[in-house]
Amino acid sequence: MKLSPIAYFGLAATCLTAGSSGAALLAPFFMKAHGYSLALVGIPLVANGLGRVCSDLFSGVMASFFSSGTLLVTAVVTGLVTSVIGLFFRDVMPVFLTAWTLFGLTEAMFALSLRKIGFDQSSPERQGQVQGQMASALGIGFSVGPLLGGFVGKWLGAEALFLLYALPQSLGLILILMGGAHRHRKITAASSTSLWREGKNLLAKPPFLASCLAICQSFFFLVGVTRIAFPFLAVNQRGLGLELVGTMISMSRLTDTFGRFSGGWLCDRIQSSRVILFGMALGIPMYLFQVYGTDIVTLLPPLALMTMGFGFTNVSATTFALQSASSSAKGLALGLSRASTSIGQMLGPLLCGALIERVGYERGFQMMALISAGAFLLVWFGLRWQKAGAHSAPGHSA
Repeated sequence: MKLSPIAYFGLAATCLTAGSSGAALLAPFFMKAHGYSLALVGIPLVANGLGRVCSDLFSGVMASFFSSGTLLVTAVVTGLVTSVIGLFFRDVMPVFLTAWTLFGLTEAMFALSLRKIGFDQSSPERQGQVQGQMASALGIGFSVGPLLGGFVGKWLGAEALFLLYALPQSLGLILILMGGAHRHRKITAASSTSLWREGKNLLAKPPFLASCLAICQSFFFLVGVTRIAFPFLAVNQRGLGLELVGTMISMSRLTDTFGRFSGGWLCDRIQSSRVILFGMALGIPMYLFQVYGTDIVTLLPPLALMTMGFGFTNVSATTFALQSASSSAKGLALGLSRASTSIGQMLGPLLCGALIERVGYERGFQMMALISAGAFLLVWFGLRWQKAGAHSAPGHSA
């Protein structure tokens, strides 16, 4: 049976995210083994987030001028070369952090290009569903990655993180070439003047800004909790092994994937804005329950429901952003939305690590719930402008 190009790209996305998320699980423990404090072990993830922010803005503009398939190939080749270099120079901290910055750049370029291809090739009534499928492919990789990272960390130690990154990258490159990424053509062309105008229009829309805040909050705590707060809570406070922690995070990422897939389906049936708010509301109480877990039975459910909410918010905010822009500015809208994601990924590990070191695990998770509740209110107020605009202009739909 011959697979479609989208299927090949989805399989490649699963491979790439499995390697990157597995290596990301080991990165804080690598830093801890090199003598860094709990507040600083998230520095590689901060560097990764910095690369993502730069890449999202750059790739969003480039996707308006160049083929998304070309960007896919460029991202994977760059990531593979970087991981090989990092493997040999991992103990040189400037090289180590530079590698993680480049990883963020290539991961964001790949994810943006993948979503852009999916949106270009889907009909209007299936836009949410296709985005859910693309996000689910990434989510499956995020589910498998921590499991791989946990067992690789147990058998080979955290020093093997670059090897874990490089092998799936190699397989991913083969898959995207089999899918014909290098033959994918751009559908629309855009001028720099129109992109500048479209960008100003998007940033002047409160609903669009609200969707960016929602996805920023989602990834802020998705990365901060699953890569810093929860692993150290389970290992340092509950005495669980790294392989068991990796298994629980993998299981929680399955519910994240379910949220992504079903969230895309819901976006085609109810407003994307409602799915955004539902995802945010689902996660808020879970922070309060999380810290009282003592074993896998009581630790896993709050984490799983929290990440499910992140999945709903992720795909619905992405769909909302794409639907907010004209056909020539889809790449730019996606770039701005994904930049918000990357800002969350960059700052989340740093803040979560600082919170649990300064105020402890219980108060730290309570502060996370409070911050999330504040973000929910801001997003709710921002999305209400969409309804107000719809009442004033009945023929318009976001």
